[in-house]
Amino acid sequence: MNISRAGAKGDLSAVKKFVAEGANVNTADGSGRTPIIEAAWGGHADVVKYLAEKGADVNAADNAGYTALMRACEEGHLPVIHYLIGKGALVNARGKVRGTTPLMLAAEQGHIKVLELLLSHGAKINGADQFEETACARAYHMSQIKAAQYLESKGGRGKPERSSLSHYSSRDREGKSSTKAALPQWSAAASESGMGTEEEESEPAAPESEETVEE
Repeated sequence: MNISRAGAKGDLSAVKKFVAEGANVNTADGSGRTPIIEAAWGGHADVVKYLAEKGADVNAADNAGYTALMRACEEGHLPVIHYLIGKGALVNARGKVRGTTPLMLAAEQGHIKVLELLLSHGAKINGADQFEETACARAYHMSQIKAAQYLESKGGRGKPERSSLSHYSSRDREGKSSTKAALPQWSAAASESGMGTEEEESEPAAPESEETVEE
């Protein structure tokens, strides 16, 4: 095990041991992920705080351009997100492949509390990715209706050009998948087909715990 794997597992004791032995807290693995990115992705707030205190770069990005904040927003880890923003994490950082932002990642997963937090710290609600889709549009695309409606209530744009809201509302209530033919046309200028994904590996194991961190 190395310091990055220890961070991913939330093993604070092991992380401290590696640091005491001279491990670089900003070392990156083959995917460009640093220990703090791994720890944030897993929701290990205590490890994130320790690494930041030891000089970890909170805005370091992996090969896909994803930062620790982006990974935490993707998973909805509020304590980690609070802490990283307090340490200067960029709320409008962008992924390399599609131009994804933390707000878009949270919207796609329906993390409304995360959306509230990001917007309160200056996230651009109508920033668009390389396919001209906003966080609101991407929430609709992933059938995260409540998240999309929350963003609209705050001035978010990106509703489908041909509204099929009855279809989406039904899916949101029933939790059933829809067929491709039932999807509306999106306002994006180009489709995603043929583009690589910003994800390179499967997500880490579910976090053992999320404890609130005070600066």
